[in-house]
Amino acid sequence: MDVSSRKEPFRYVMNHPLECWIEVPLNNSGPGAGKLTEAVLLDLSRSGCKVRTPLNLRFTARDTRLIIHLQLNEEKLQLLCSVRWGWMFGLGQYQYGVKFRLDENEEERLIRELETWTATLRVEGL
Repeated sequence: MDVSSRKEPFRYVMNHPLECWIEVPLNNSGPGAGKLTEAVLLDLSRSGCKVRTPLNLRFTARDTRLIIHLQLNEEKLQLLCSVRWGWMFGLGQYQYGVKFRLDENEEERLIRELETWTATLRVEGL
């Protein structure tokens, strides 16, 4: 039997969804371009996340770019990403899976923030 050497969870599931904001860059022609729209972060990994929002992106495969604004700890993160999948979730809500498009420095910042956030949760017993 193979033993995994993974030392961290693949995906961090938010027990209490975390408020975040979605920005559709101005160079996108879709709805909400250039505006911040409220959303909730449902889960998060080093490579992407799942969010729910009232914004209907009229998703078309892999050409919708977003910037996710979130704060796990003290540092505010702005994570460039692309929509991988999306669907309607209830009345007036949409759920999207996004893949991050981060450079090495941004990925390191995200990893540090995730490590601090999970350590804080362990201390608080959540």
